[in-house]
Amino acid sequence: MTTARPSNPFAELTRRRWLQNGGALAGAMMWPQLLRAQQANKNNAPAKQAIIIYLQGGLSHYESFDPKPDAPSAYRGTFGSIPTSIPGVHFAEHLPLLAKRAHKFNLIRSAYVDSPSHPVAIHMTLTGWDLPDASVETKNRNTGHPSIGSVIARVCGKRVPLLPPYVTIPHSGQLGYRVHYATAGPLGASFEPMDSGFPPTRADEPFSGPPDLNRALSDKRLADRLTLLRALDGSAPRADIEGLDKFHRHAAEILAGGAAGGAFDLSKEPLRVRERYGHHLWGQHTVLARRLAEAGVPFTLINYTLTQHHGQDWDTHVDNFGLMKNVLLPPMDMAVSALLDDLEERGLLDTTIVAMFGEFGRTPMINAQAGRDHWEKVFSVMLAGGGLKRGVVVGESAKAGDVPKERPVHFNDVLATIYHQMGVPTDTIVHDALGRPNPVLAKGQPIAELI
Repeated sequence: MTTARPSNPFAELTRRRWLQNGGALAGAMMWPQLLRAQQANKNNAPAKQAIIIYLQGGLSHYESFDPKPDAPSAYRGTFGSIPTSIPGVHFAEHLPLLAKRAHKFNLIRSAYVDSPSHPVAIHMTLTGWDLPDASVETKNRNTGHPSIGSVIARVCGKRVPLLPPYVTIPHSGQLGYRVHYATAGPLGASFEPMDSGFPPTRADEPFSGPPDLNRALSDKRLADRLTLLRALDGSAPRADIEGLDKFHRHAAEILAGGAAGGAFDLSKEPLRVRERYGHHLWGQHTVLARRLAEAGVPFTLINYTLTQHHGQDWDTHVDNFGLMKNVLLPPMDMAVSALLDDLEERGLLDTTIVAMFGEFGRTPMINAQAGRDHWEKVFSVMLAGGGLKRGVVVGESAKAGDVPKERPVHFNDVLATIYHQMGVPTDTIVHDALGRPNPVLAKGQPIAELI
């Protein structure tokens, strides 16, 4: 389903026109004003941190946040529905913990994207821009537009010395390692995320952080790498070398700074707290994200995937109901519920925006393999904290769950809401290493019902 969307006028200023019109000089003159405005926005922003939980493959809204018990039997599936803490709102039966906490977060039940292709929709939901020919074979990196995490890193910067502004757990790839749309693109290496590496699957197992922060990679070896990078200056674009140099120096600083590196060290977390999140991979991913937010990392992206070969665990074409009941929903329900409780108990929920979504939803019709296929026309998105209202349900899907019945919400509005709460106006332009303008969104407005 598509609806007319207000365009970002700045997105029409192409790089070619920018150069033709002397844009580099104009941009240099505009930067001080833009930086001052951005600093004012950051200081007034209700959200200081963001944690994004990404459900690669596409969450079935039918078996999670938007059950359809009155739909035709070919659509409604085998799950029952349960009441939540919001009167009149029901979830699927295998989300009992989140159902009890529905008043702590908001739901968008009428979200949609423009494509049923995994790579295209992943690119859109992580950058806010269309890449029609995105694929795992070609155009598998976001070279044209930066991810939302890299934009936040660019605009908000490091809030705590020695801690990166953007972390991906366990790494920045989607569909396993086959596409990389959570990266910096034209903003350059300085704003790439730091990959955490794989936390353990059990709450009682150690984890000390990213592999490059391990003491096995000595300070001398990092210094040698920096020397080598500088030696490449004559054979690579200087902007790339300076970005990599900055990135590696940052890694060296974290390695030398025990307190900052400790934010990644799960052994410093009480066992009882880690157990609340669960003896499973996603639980330990999520408690690590909370530690990073508490330490002051502005943006953390968690990829909820179990298998790294394909990385599409939520792509339930086969045995949708068995996978959702036995493999996918229980650890997600436990980990996300613990995160909401933990942030609230620590006084962090009001300043930390938490979002959970995949790249699209699942088909109304159940296929011959008891699965659901790709469906971009409507799906559900969770948004919590960060100064947003709580317990609001935006939009409604039709009786069959196949299209929005009211208040369709293009996914760019979700990104616009996150940007807004983090102090980044939707008409913000960030400049790459060559001074070229990059509007953060092609279109989209914050969701008024949540602000």
